[in-house]
Amino acid sequence: MTNINQFIKDTTTATFNVDVIEASKDSLVIVDFWAPWCGPCKQLTPALEKIINEFEGNALLCKVNVDENQAIAAQMGIQSIPAVFAFRDQKPIDGFMGNITEEELRKFFDKHISSQVIKIEDQLLKVKDLKQEKNYEQALTILESIVSDDANNINVISEIADCYIQMENFDLASEFLSSLSSQILNNEKIKQLKSIVELSQNEPADDVNIANLKERLEKNPNDHQSRIDLSLHYNSLGEQSIAADLLIESIHINREWNDKAAQLQLLKFFEAWGFDDPVTIEKRKNLSAILFS
Repeated sequence: MTNINQFIKDTTTATFNVDVIEASKDSLVIVDFWAPWCGPCKQLTPALEKIINEFEGNALLCKVNVDENQAIAAQMGIQSIPAVFAFRDQKPIDGFMGNITEEELRKFFDKHISSQVIKIEDQLLKVKDLKQEKNYEQALTILESIVSDDANNINVISEIADCYIQMENFDLASEFLSSLSSQILNNEKIKQLKSIVELSQNEPADDVNIANLKERLEKNPNDHQSRIDLSLHYNSLGEQSIAADLLIESIHINREWNDKAAQLQLLKFFEAWGFDDPVTIEKRKNLSAILFS
C-alpha cells in the first residue's frame, strides 16, 4: 500500500475495512476504483487528488486498483470504471461511475462537505477570538469537540498544539503531538509546531547565561557546544538572525562536529520559524553558500 500523503492512499481488499470503513467513522472517505489502462481514470484521479488536498483533512481519498483487487470491486458491484463512492459512518452514501468535469466533481464534494466545513470554520473563528483573549482552556474545549468528530483535520490539530504552546505547557504539547499518526506528523504545519516544542525543551539551563557562553567562546572559538547553547538563548529572546549566524559560524569552522550538530540545530530553527520566514530564507542562502562552496 502506498500513501501519497496524509490524505491520499492506495488501498487493497485486505486493508479496505481499516482504510475506508473504519476511517469513515471520523471523516468522509472517497473511494476511487481505477485501473492503469483506463484512460478516463487518468483524467479523473488527478482532479480527485487536487480537491482532496484542498480540503486538508475534511475528506480522505482511497484508491483501489481493480486489476489487483477484484474481490472488493466485485463486492461493491463495480461494472465499469472509473467508479467513485463516498463513505461516511461505515457505509456508502453516494457515488458515480464514469469521468465527470472538475466542476461536477466539486458539486459532488460540496454536497457532503460544505456544511461541515462552514461549521468548523465558524468554530475556528471563535477559537481565534478566545486565543486573543488568552482564554486557551475554552478554546481547547471547542477544538477537542471538533477533533472528536473530525480526527484528521490539520487546522484543528494545529490549533490544539498551538494552544498548549501559547500556554507554555510544552509537556502537554509534546504529549499531544506524540499521539498523532506518522501521516499527520508529516504535515508542514505540524512539523513546524513540533520543532517549536522541541526547541522549548532544549533551551540551556538558566545558570548558563549569555555572558558566560560568550566568555567561553572568546577563550575557545572551537567550543561549538557553547555556540549552539548561545544560539538557543538568542532564539528564545526572539533574536533569530543572531541565533542563525552563530550556528552558521560553527558550520563554517567545522561542519562535521558532533555529527553535524550545528547544521541540524539550524534546520530545526528553520522548521520552527517557517520556511517562508524572511530570516529563514536569508540564512538558508547563507548555509547553501557554505555547504556548496
